[in-house]
Amino acid sequence: MRFFISPIIFVGLSLGIVAAEKPNVVVIIADDLGYADMSFLPQAPADVKRFGTPGLDKLARTGTYFKNGYGTSPICSPSRAGLITGRYQQRWGNYSYNEGGLPLAEQTIPEALLKAGYTTAKYGKTHLNGGPKKYPTRHGFEESLGFMFHTWDYIRLSQKDVEAYQQRDGFKGNFGCQVVGPLLKATALGTKPEAYEKVSFENSFSTKIFTDKAVEYIRKKKSGRPFYLHIAYNAVHMPTYVVDKKWAEKVGARYVEWNRDAEEWGYPYWEPNRETHQLFHKKWGHMGEIDKDGRRAYLSNLLALDFGVSQILTALEQTGQRENTIVFFISDNGGTINTYANNAPLRGYKYMLGEGGIRVPFIVSMPGSLPQNVVNEKAIISTMDIFPTILDLAGEDIPGNLDGRSLLPVLMGEREDHHPYLAWALNRDRWVLRMGPWKLTNGAGWRHRDFEFNEQGDVVGAAKDFTYSNEPQLFNLENDIGETANLIDQYPEVVAEMREQYRNWDQQMPGPLTPEGKPKKKKK
Repeated sequence: MRFFISPIIFVGLSLGIVAAEKPNVVVIIADDLGYADMSFLPQAPADVKRFGTPGLDKLARTGTYFKNGYGTSPICSPSRAGLITGRYQQRWGNYSYNEGGLPLAEQTIPEALLKAGYTTAKYGKTHLNGGPKKYPTRHGFEESLGFMFHTWDYIRLSQKDVEAYQQRDGFKGNFGCQVVGPLLKATALGTKPEAYEKVSFENSFSTKIFTDKAVEYIRKKKSGRPFYLHIAYNAVHMPTYVVDKKWAEKVGARYVEWNRDAEEWGYPYWEPNRETHQLFHKKWGHMGEIDKDGRRAYLSNLLALDFGVSQILTALEQTGQRENTIVFFISDNGGTINTYANNAPLRGYKYMLGEGGIRVPFIVSMPGSLPQNVVNEKAIISTMDIFPTILDLAGEDIPGNLDGRSLLPVLMGEREDHHPYLAWALNRDRWVLRMGPWKLTNGAGWRHRDFEFNEQGDVVGAAKDFTYSNEPQLFNLENDIGETANLIDQYPEVVAEMREQYRNWDQQMPGPLTPEGKPKKKKK
């Protein structure tokens, strides 16, 4: 391990002391955040270093940043299911989008913490591929405000915005990937989906809304009960070209005020009378046209996210709860090139089984009990570990069926290694396994593009094509983090051991299932 500034010596600190008082818990999830896009990192790009991420920098200074932190999938809905259950989501057939809805039998973090005497709240995105427990108040949250889809607009958050689209002749009833409209609110555990209240917001921004709710919750903490607060931002997920004026002005991004009464809406707002959403999204959501300003738009949303983290930390400090609150910060999966995220020095992006798709920003901070200013370069950890870590810290029993492992021994410096291996699978034929320094891939091919940015955040030059091979590959990530040298023919014993390890893992999984838990029919 190495330190940002200097090592801090803790006297008389032990796991028993750490767990003596039930801590508050805050889990903050960014959406599609680039692995390099935090200014405290040595590999942070020039534009991020220029504008800075002081909130995330502060969180890292007061905790541990893990270089080998992983999500359970390169796709958001499976990875979120793995996080909240502490188990491989493939155990109930959740490999990709619209598969394996959250079953009744799967216990979640908030359900376990309710039994331990916690209050629970969630603000932001919920995307768990359906199932009987997909709504927040059906899997352990006592209150929530957010949305139930893989994406949502940042600004158009009113029923009036929905009606404005419905009045357009070209609108066919489908928002595609630029969904607008009210957020869903519930204030009681067990609230049924049909009882959720639709809440409209005018002249606001979703990142600010979720931050404000989190800060309000912290300041109104119920006495005598610790809390579990889950903030799942949609930042920095597309449509990142929809920006907040304050942060757009700071980075010099293009800002267009939303006027639902305008005769015609211009970019970045989809105008159905001019083009189908499919065409609009193909151009701007999948870079059919390279947007010179696209990275600046991403940066403006990144700064809004970072400011939210700062405000949450400030609220904890001002209420005297910071030292007894453990804060986890992660991204659900790797950054996507579709928003111009930067995953340096990793190869690949969201959707891919390259490191850029599955390795994520991962910070754990509890300054009153855990070491600070630490960069952990050794331990291979997973977002599945958050669940057992919380239970361990709270002095609760850890269920034996969890795939995650408590991070406390690693955080306390009592153990260097963590998971002997981790597996990822998008279906039965496309998978990777990480074991120590080694990474074995099978059927993981993906073509992607990459860009260069200048210090101001402009996209410079044409996209460069890179291909992640579909052939079996073996990489030594300690020596080759960019996955450039395939060693598959040089280490047959390692390959054989890892394939056997994967077979043992795969035999525990049912294969892809529908959201209702039924076997999926293979495409012909």
